[in-house]
Amino acid sequence: MVFFNLRRVPPQNATGKVVVFGATTVVGQTLSLLLKLCPHVTELCCCGPLTKVGQGANVGLVRGVAADLSHIDTNTGVRAFEDPCDWELALRGARLVLFCSGSAFDPCRAQLDMALRESGPELMSAMTLVAKVAPKAIIGVVSSPVNALVPLAREVLVRNGVFDPRKLLGVTSLDVIRTRTFVAEELQMNPFDLNVPVVGGRGGVTACPLVSQTTLQIPHERIIHVCNRVQSCGSHSTYGASGVACELKDEKAASVELQPKVALSLAHAVLEWSVSVLKALRGDRGIVECSFVESTMRKETPFFASRVELGEEGVARLLPLGLLTAYERELVETAVPFIAGDVEAGLRFAAGRPEAAL
Repeated sequence: MVFFNLRRVPPQNATGKVVVFGATTVVGQTLSLLLKLCPHVTELCCCGPLTKVGQGANVGLVRGVAADLSHIDTNTGVRAFEDPCDWELALRGARLVLFCSGSAFDPCRAQLDMALRESGPELMSAMTLVAKVAPKAIIGVVSSPVNALVPLAREVLVRNGVFDPRKLLGVTSLDVIRTRTFVAEELQMNPFDLNVPVVGGRGGVTACPLVSQTTLQIPHERIIHVCNRVQSCGSHSTYGASGVACELKDEKAASVELQPKVALSLAHAVLEWSVSVLKALRGDRGIVECSFVESTMRKETPFFASRVELGEEGVARLLPLGLLTAYERELVETAVPFIAGDVEAGLRFAAGRPEAAL
């Protein structure tokens, strides 16, 4: 009689504990699923929203999410932390902390102020606990507006005396995978074979794809079309024959196809970014991701998204922008004032003056 050993060999490359704030949001749930399947995660802690236990529709949801995830047959342990009073326990020993709270993950610029007001208070509470319990953890800000929430998080960490610019990053990888996909469509290639940096900020006019750095031959008008598509994601936009994005007069006329609900693609993008961070934490070398970080790359703003090389302490070094075409320089110059305004809004919120509009 022949016996077959059908047991899977457990992966040996796990690197640590990951905490997800906002695990019950549309992005947080999918991201938690992907992290549960990720062999680099030893323990996944799902944290609920900043509400009192016994109040609100989300009560019990984080426990349900964690219980459902725990049935998946991987080695990653899952724990739920519904009460904010338990967040301190969740953060103990964390290697990576992901902030995914809020409801608008890809808002148009007119809605950024509302998104900041929604996510800001919870971010401040979470960062205060990170400073106290896990000051050496890498922090990835996923919630919008990233350009404002990263400076806000910095101020909280500075007040608590634990700010390390290497460990605070805004996750801009959604813009990167969108650009990769759109360029691949133009060239009829596999997106996996492309690497297109996106610099500046997260989303909208602040996202500046550097398509020329693929070194592939793409007509200039198609590059403009790709960049417009990337910058218009999340807004009520359509495209004319020239490839230029135009605002729709009637928001109700904007179809679901033109305004996809950002959840699945963002969760995938954050997973890719998280895997890169975890690999770097275990000692892998040469890992590069685009991220929104404290930077001296532009004198107009203390934060800027660019390619960063990751290391065991977070950001190992900032990589230069490289050669830009005239069009790409124009994109960056247009983006910088908006980035500076977003950063200032985050700093004002941290100072207790949230009335400052983005």
